[in-house]
Amino acid sequence: MIKNALLSLKKNIGKTILLFVIIVVITNLVIAGLSIQSATQKSMDQIRSSLGNDVTLSVNFRNMMKNREPGEAVSNEISLTTTMADSLKDLKYVENYNYQISTSANSDSISAVESESDSSNNQQDTNKPNDQPEQESNQGDFTISANTTMEYLDSFTNSNYTLTDGRLLTRDDANTNNCVIETNLASDNDLSVGDTFTITTTVNDETVTQELTIVGIYEIQSTNEIGGAHFNNPVNTIYTDLSVGQTLTGSSENITSATYYLDDPENAEAFVKLAKKKSDIDFDTFSLDANDRLYQQNASSLESMQSFAKMFVWIVVIAGSAILCLILALTIRNRYYEIGVLLSLGQSKVKIIAQQLIEIGLIAAIAFMISLGTGQLTSHYMGNMLESSTSSNVMQMDQKDDQPGDNQNQSNDNNQQKDNTQTKENFLGNVMEGPSNQELDVSITGENVIQLAGVTAAICIVSIVVPAAYVLRLTPRQILSRKEG
Repeated sequence: MIKNALLSLKKNIGKTILLFVIIVVITNLVIAGLSIQSATQKSMDQIRSSLGNDVTLSVNFRNMMKNREPGEAVSNEISLTTTMADSLKDLKYVENYNYQISTSANSDSISAVESESDSSNNQQDTNKPNDQPEQESNQGDFTISANTTMEYLDSFTNSNYTLTDGRLLTRDDANTNNCVIETNLASDNDLSVGDTFTITTTVNDETVTQELTIVGIYEIQSTNEIGGAHFNNPVNTIYTDLSVGQTLTGSSENITSATYYLDDPENAEAFVKLAKKKSDIDFDTFSLDANDRLYQQNASSLESMQSFAKMFVWIVVIAGSAILCLILALTIRNRYYEIGVLLSLGQSKVKIIAQQLIEIGLIAAIAFMISLGTGQLTSHYMGNMLESSTSSNVMQMDQKDDQPGDNQNQSNDNNQQKDNTQTKENFLGNVMEGPSNQELDVSITGENVIQLAGVTAAICIVSIVVPAAYVLRLTPRQILSRKEG
């Protein structure tokens, strides 16, 4: 059969070249579609991974601002409590959690790092929304970030802040006076791990003094927050255990925010729905922020690209099979005599179909090998074309989200989560600027090669069996009587 197949290919060189060209085109388009599908899925996974797997519970200042009367002051009596936060920490999907209190303090034993405030900083402070909690309005020289644990803080997990000496605070530091400070603050005050200092604040007209022991020193590698007053300068941020924050705010229940770290970023939406169903928290007053706004923006365009690539593959497969079936049906008509003679000599129909498969299989094998090289170029071309077509949609979405009113509301939510959410936004602002600014990785993977081989084989089988079945259902006499040419 193989010898007869080779002779047939050589004899019908015109048909062979035509089939070869068609199969090369089909395989190139299929591999391009498959690689774009893989690339978009990979990009979505990378975006989701970069955004993290945390969901933050905090006071919904956006709703508070919307529901207040014009000129009415924002209520300071609404606070998130540990009881509320505890009602979510044991829900499905939650692997870890962190409670945070953001406040400020002064100190008589150490000095804050000075920072120059230029006119632009002053203007920025003037326009700053006046919707922060009362505890933050009484700004001291130092920002106190009290946490259940520092293990999952975005500033450190994203390597914007790095530990230079000692250790970070963990759950083992609960109810201790241990703290972690920035290296510039430490050097300016000649402090090192093991040293102690005191901070003070005023609670209900009474001065509260708290002694702290340094167990770690960190260094800021990247931030957009440097500058402005002492309270806004991240080098003057002191990380403590949650109990210290409760002491400085005079409340053993109230916290600023609670962050839940999920087992998978994909479960963020499911966790929010479960929390609203299982807890008694008023989600008109409090909000669960999955921090996935940028993911939704970028993922929507990638999902559209992925859907297009999937539909494109199906169209190519169906159209390619139809074209090959048509061509082979026409060419088989010229082989009526050959088929009729073989059947008359006792050749089985299976062997006749097998010879046809071998013929087109040899052509497809060569086309398949060539497409592994040329398909990469096709994939890049199609990927760039799809990226350019979706970039305008991403830009329009960004412009809508960047309108002044929306920015005002967004900042209202973020101010309450100063260390956690602002750091995440700074990081995302640098890393995630939309798929139009990132080259889509359309490299051909091993999975793509296997998929292409399967699709190519399926097309060849369909394109042979369909027209051959029509001819071979006839008797040898009927076939010979229909011989043409």
